[in-house]
Amino acid sequence: MESLESLYAEYKDCRRCDLAESRRAVVFGVGNPQANLLLLAERPGGLDEITGAPFSGPAGDMLYRILAAPKVEIPKWDVYITNIVLCRPPEDRSPRAGEIKACSDRLWKHIELVNPKIIVAMGRLPMIYFLGVKGKLEELRGWYETLVRGRRVPVFLTLNPASALYGEPEEIKRKKIMMYEDWQRIASKLKETKA
Repeated sequence: MESLESLYAEYKDCRRCDLAESRRAVVFGVGNPQANLLLLAERPGGLDEITGAPFSGPAGDMLYRILAAPKVEIPKWDVYITNIVLCRPPEDRSPRAGEIKACSDRLWKHIELVNPKIIVAMGRLPMIYFLGVKGKLEELRGWYETLVRGRRVPVFLTLNPASALYGEPEEIKRKKIMMYEDWQRIASKLKETKA
């Protein structure tokens, strides 16, 4: 039977796309392999390549502050995090469609092995390539669903915490408010699934 360990072994030296030429390391995933909540982001960053874990550095700090916030209060042990692609693209560009496609079989196996009760799609690439939705992310935030092992799984589309790290102060504040509202909705649904 396949496990996260065997999936990692299959992909730790992956050569399925051109990102293999420039990456320093494959950034597989981090968290509880039986988590109720799977967070799906876009791509690893520079610090992620060094630590081997998604959401290292400022974006991770912000994410964990959101998880710990009042009316959210989702424990880290109930979360698993991975990305649409496992390798950091050169100069932190967005992954290309072919690179995403090369990683898609792994992504679906990854999700099936964790088998979460809820998936949180964070950012534009999960919106387009995981949910198949196009448009303005801020207007499309909310609940969707997908099938995992023949079971309907709720998916919440929200902003990537990294998007609220830079920009004009008013823009940052607006994004933080949206994320906080979104995460309260996610936390409420998570409580329902455990009831």
